[in-house]
Amino acid sequence: MEATQFETEISSPERKPFYLVAGGEPSATRRCLEAARKAVSPAMFQLNYRQYHVEELNKTSWKRLGQDLLANPFGQPPKIVVLLLTENEKLTAENLETISKLRPRIIGNATLVLILEGTPDARLKFYKEVAKEGLEVDCRIPDRYGLPKWLMDRLRERGLSASSDVAKAMIDRIGPNPGVLLSEADKLALYPGTQGSLSLSHIRSFVSLGPTAEIYELGNPLGQGRLEKAIPTLLDLLEKNDPIPLIYAVGTHFRRLLRMAVILEANGGRASDEELAKAASISSLQARRLREQLDLWTLASLMEALRAIEDAHRTMVTSGLPASLVLETLSVKLGCLALGR
Repeated sequence: MEATQFETEISSPERKPFYLVAGGEPSATRRCLEAARKAVSPAMFQLNYRQYHVEELNKTSWKRLGQDLLANPFGQPPKIVVLLLTENEKLTAENLETISKLRPRIIGNATLVLILEGTPDARLKFYKEVAKEGLEVDCRIPDRYGLPKWLMDRLRERGLSASSDVAKAMIDRIGPNPGVLLSEADKLALYPGTQGSLSLSHIRSFVSLGPTAEIYELGNPLGQGRLEKAIPTLLDLLEKNDPIPLIYAVGTHFRRLLRMAVILEANGGRASDEELAKAASISSLQARRLREQLDLWTLASLMEALRAIEDAHRTMVTSGLPASLVLETLSVKLGCLALGR
């Protein structure tokens, strides 16, 4: 089921004794947790709501879980028990067996909500049974194709509207981590001048570059050898951002060009946009745009470009030269390589 169905069901007479909230998408997971808390009568909250972490039970005793779920609630039902599991934690086989044995014994006015920040291992019998019974709440993080729409929805929740291009530009600058994207969305909702409709200018002015940024506004002109566009863009980016994320983004762009060039070379120049997109971990539209840049590059020149990027990165972190100057020099070299100079 979706998070919206869980929000409705957990506070209704159709509430079930057990739910598995899985996937780790921050917004949906938080909504499910809030819905579980709100399902308990405020007057009885301290008595009828329990929340545990797996490590907490491992250090004390898992018997506490059974004591809570096999006893009638105080006053007005229901009793809700939440068990939280972070992305880096795992339920042992013994833990899963404990929950499996407990599930059919949970009294009618109590519910156990198991929240996983990661994705359940579908190979395990426990998770197979839960999914078959329709008790899994899908809070999975969207893939790269669904991420822009997800971000547009999250921005709308904060009173901001954004086009698909604006959402993609934001992802390009920050990276695909949903938690980081939500943090930046919260900041955008507070910045003066960003209320209402967000523009590409807002994103470039207010959104920080992340370590996995993919700045196509810089990578594309460098790949096209258009220094007249790349250098002003670079200088503008350097005013507000550290050079290290910028060189990471440039490196990502040229590594993708190299992967695509290798695929084309291996297939005699014949490869679909879908094949190239898969090799470079990008969309078919992006692959089509990068493919046009490959007319300017050979495998040898791309290898030289990547060596130059590696050398520039090493110089930035080991020498006393200004990192911005190193990056400017690199950009000129890449632009010249694209033009065969």
